[in-house]
Order: sequence, then C-alpha cells, then structure tokens
Amino acid sequence: MKVAVFGLGNQTYYRQVLKVPERLGGKPPFGGSRMALEFAVAGHEVWLSDPHMESFDSSIREELTEAGVNLTADDAEAAKDADVAVLFTPFRSGITVKIVETIIPFLGRNAVIATTCTMPVLVLETSVKNVLFMEDREDIGFSTLHPAAIPGTPQHTHYFIATNELLEEEIVKQEQIDKLKKLAEDTGKKACLIPAELISPIGDMGVVATAAAVVSALEYYAVSKSILKTTKEMTEFQLAQAFQVVSSIIAKYGMEGLARFLSVDALKMSLKSMLYDEKIQKVSFAAMDVLENFGDIEAIVGDLNGKDSSFESTFLSAPSPMLISYMEELAGEDVARGIVREALKKLYQGNGR
Repeated sequence: MKVAVFGLGNQTYYRQVLKVPERLGGKPPFGGSRMALEFAVAGHEVWLSDPHMESFDSSIREELTEAGVNLTADDAEAAKDADVAVLFTPFRSGITVKIVETIIPFLGRNAVIATTCTMPVLVLETSVKNVLFMEDREDIGFSTLHPAAIPGTPQHTHYFIATNELLEEEIVKQEQIDKLKKLAEDTGKKACLIPAELISPIGDMGVVATAAAVVSALEYYAVSKSILKTTKEMTEFQLAQAFQVVSSIIAKYGMEGLARFLSVDALKMSLKSMLYDEKIQKVSFAAMDVLENFGDIEAIVGDLNGKDSSFESTFLSAPSPMLISYMEELAGEDVARGIVREALKKLYQGNGR
C-alpha cells in the first residue's frame, strides 16, 4: 500500500515537556514520524509530509530516509494515489481540515483518511463533507489509526480503528477498515476495532476519567443487583443521569463551574449512606477516602488553572443519542442531523491538544 503520513509530531514537546524517554522509555522519533518509519520497515511505500521538514533533526531525517520513508513538505505530493492518509496534524485553527481539503483530490480511489490523537474522526468527516461532494470523492472513507499511546514508546502496542457501529450513516467501508487493520498488524501492533464515537473517550488523555467512570458504573450495577435489588431500568437511569449532569456542567461552565456548584460535604454525606460492602465497592470506598482528604475543591481547581474560580460558558456538549432521537421525532431527521453536525463542530472548535 501507499501510505501518506501528515505531521512529524512535536519532538521538542515529547522530549522536553513530557520527558518521554525518561518517563516512558523509547527513543526519537516519536509521533507521526515514528509511525511512518514503522510502516516503511513493514514494507509499505511511505511518504511523510510536514511544512517544517527542513528544520527537523537531520539525524532523524537520515534514519527515516534509510528506512525507506520519502520526505516532503508538499502535502499533495505525499497524497498522490495514496491508499491510506494518516493525520498526525495539529488540531488548532482548523489546520487538519485545511490539509484534508487539499489532499482529497489527489488520493487513490477508495482511499481511507485516518485521524490519530489530534482530531475526532466524526468532526473531520462532518467538516469536509461538502468538499467530498464537490470533488466527486465520496469513495473516500474516514476512520482512525489512533495509537492510544505515544508512537515510539514501549506502551504503543496497538491501534484503535473506528467502525460504523452506533452511527446512523456509515463513514467507512469494510475494505477500508481492512486496509487499516493490515497496516497496523504489519507493524506488529494489535488492531482494535472500536465504534467511532468511543475512539476519543477511550484513546485520548481523558481515558483516565473514562476508565474510572466505567469501573464505577459496573460497581454500582453490581451493588444495585446484589444489595439494593433495584430494577435494571432504575439503575441505568441513575447512572446515565449522574454522568450526563456532571459532563453537562463541565461542558458549559468548566471545572471552575463544577467546583462552584458541587458541595463536597453533600457528596460525602450522601456517599456514606451508600457504602455497604468494601469487597464489592472498592471504587466507592476509595472515593470516600479521597473525599475525606480532599480539601477545598475550588482552591484545587484554581491552582490547576493558575486563576481564580470565576467561570464563563466554555463549549458545547455533544448531543446524547437519546436527545438526538427525540429531536428527530420533533423536528425530523434532516434537521436533527444538521444540529448534530453543527454541535460536533462547535464542541471541538478551538479545543486543540
């Protein structure tokens, strides 16, 4: 396959800010350039494009070239007849969208564009729909080759590939998913097929919150079933309500807003009444222990952000599937999908990593 990788990866950030070699192991290059190197070593024709190519460390450029990677600063050249386009590009200021708009006309037939950890695939696909139509390139599919780790470190043993499950309209064909799966496995990585909507919550940095939320949901479900004897419907409703309310407050008011509205004392008093069995409720007992020693939540949030706890509206929250279904009933499918498209764009607008 011809594989085009866009974006070297910020080597200075990896080495000097994250201190990746000391903390995680591995050696440069990290990020997109490491992915390109591994694809080339696996026997694929690989092009790596970045506007800052000439300023990249010369020894690393030499290593890439010796591995068979073609280096260029011309995105169109890299994209010409490519079967797979991998985006390890900055999200800020719409850079990724502009790159994709540029390369769409040059990609091979039935090519697949794969985002990584810098932009959600659903946002990208929504943002370039009109370009696909105008260029008559609706043969192109959209998925991910999300490393869910820093490429170049020992932790990078896998790729998350987005599927159409949970989506009302497919964004990628099976043959395109198979291309990505082969590419991942050719580099010795495990290919994990995951619904597109779950790629960011599981693969991005927020996985620390996702993992805690999933474990706490499973724990509460077990408690409800074995101790509280509540119905499945009531249990699921209370879980959905808890997560949705907290996420909505963060989405609208940020962590400063959550700190302002949330009473830690009320949280502790209520949680105490739900502590029944430490063997089953390991997460709940651990949460109680943390809350007992938490201190002033507003001060903690202020310290994290280097400012006081005053807040203003931040960003739009993605509509829930339940809300989308209700909107379709009230306003029709076309209107509902239009609202969802705009919500997705607004959700990630200006929130680059």
